[in-house]
Amino acid sequence: MSLRIRRLFAALDLVSAVLLGLGVFVGLPDRWLYVDLPAGLLMLLFGLTAVGLFASTAWAEKVARATAVVALGLGLLLIALLAIGASYLYGIYGPVGQGGALIFGLIIALAIPYLIALPVAQFLWFSRAGTRP
Repeated sequence: MSLRIRRLFAALDLVSAVLLGLGVFVGLPDRWLYVDLPAGLLMLLFGLTAVGLFASTAWAEKVARATAVVALGLGLLLIALLAIGASYLYGIYGPVGQGGALIFGLIIALAIPYLIALPVAQFLWFSRAGTRP
């Protein structure tokens, strides 16, 4: 595989790990195990993938695929829960809940590039790369 593409994915994984850490561990005012545990796992996986891709290790592509699957699964769960929460806030509280629903919508918009688009692209690229002669 192209060294340039490996480094691009490594840099994007590193950025994802840092942004996820800032968003969860700095941005959220309270600690919740059901938020902190998946976020910590994703940070670890993104970091491990970045190190493996930067170093061009033999296991990097397998870890990248596994990280993409976990990130996509958790990203889809996050987006579904936020969408349900936003619709609940808006439906029950009307104009008062509209502000909370807007915040949930903004979080969804911020999560899509790092927890949906990047994992899908990474999974497809590394799955295709493993089948090349």
